[in-house]
Amino acid sequence: MFFLSAFASSLLIAAVRGAELTVPTANGEVRGTINATSPHVRQFLGIPFAEPPVDKLRFQPPVKYAAKDRDIDAKAFAPSCMQPLTTPESDAKDVFHVYMPQLLPGSPAQSEDCLYLNVYAPLEPTAEKLPVFVWIAGGGFASNGANVPYQVPDPWVERTQGHVVVTINVEWVRDNIAAFGGDVDRIVLWGQSAGAWSVNYFGYAYPEDPIVKGLIAESGGSTVFASGDEEHRGFSAVAKNAGCGEGLDAAAEMACMQSVDAKTLQKVFANTTGFMFGPVVDNVTVFADPKDRSGGLVVCPWTAEEGVKEADMIAGSKVIVCPTIDEIRDRFEAGLTTYRYFYSGNFSNITPASWLGATHSSELPLIFGTHYQYNHNSTEFEWNVSHAMQGKYSVSKPSPMIIWRITTANLAGTPL
Repeated sequence: MFFLSAFASSLLIAAVRGAELTVPTANGEVRGTINATSPHVRQFLGIPFAEPPVDKLRFQPPVKYAAKDRDIDAKAFAPSCMQPLTTPESDAKDVFHVYMPQLLPGSPAQSEDCLYLNVYAPLEPTAEKLPVFVWIAGGGFASNGANVPYQVPDPWVERTQGHVVVTINVEWVRDNIAAFGGDVDRIVLWGQSAGAWSVNYFGYAYPEDPIVKGLIAESGGSTVFASGDEEHRGFSAVAKNAGCGEGLDAAAEMACMQSVDAKTLQKVFANTTGFMFGPVVDNVTVFADPKDRSGGLVVCPWTAEEGVKEADMIAGSKVIVCPTIDEIRDRFEAGLTTYRYFYSGNFSNITPASWLGATHSSELPLIFGTHYQYNHNSTEFEWNVSHAMQGKYSVSKPSPMIIWRITTANLAGTPL
């Protein structure tokens, strides 16, 4: 009788888990999965939130996913978006490829059809409604994706069972996250590096209806823009090299570029020098006057470290450190609730070269709880720091808009 009861109990648990892995959304039922390494985390991977940006939708604002009443198999990551090509020579000079490859996308698969999100939700949640983190990865507005080994949040969710993580779409989260156990009144937008810039831009762009209740920006302000090419000369240069530039007006140039094979464009872009693509001040999504909208320039000292060029130190300060400090000061002056922290962790299993120190992005494995998974095991102190950082990120109750400004070390590994 005992064995029959145990067998019946296991069937009941399996049935309950099966039900919790099928979640209704505005576009039909989503069917997720649970893996062996995080057995208490429901993972819904590769959920479409917009129509594939191909053909006439290429280079256009995303169009909301329209399919209705269909089952969505959400058990594997979708491809990363198309990204700049690298070479063995360039990789050998890149600190992440050499020392921290786990901060790069774990899957080489790339496609234009990449507008998908991922939801990580507890199997045994600590409350009926949980806070929600919407994560935007860094990558210079040019690279990265959802499947980054150090940035997959299931170990964190597995440990706490107290929050939901989404990578990435804010409007979809507002409309659907309640079905996954998330609290629509406690959504926090969180990003790092270029993701932090994106978080800041978002905060200024939608003051009347921000959707989110808090912002977390790690190493990024809103006063540096990735591109000053308001006339789109870079786009036209790539178009010309792709065979779409001779004698064409803007509409014809766009139509031609929408018809070129994506991999061909990727190669053409790699051979078109002198331009970079990123946010442009349009005073709609990116503003020239963020300080005015919130309500100076800070001189940032730096010192050279072994293995770091002075030019890299200066660049890191201009792009990351100074804009972050500017952002914090502007928020304080405007009377906005703002928190900041200084991170100086130097753990050898994350940054094996001692001179790297608390380098750009090195705090992420501590927050995501993935620090122990690669290289050698983490120390007890490293675990304690990780748990403390995760606790500080928690949002326990609904509140007014809370702006969290988070600063780390600069690109070169020196403190702010």
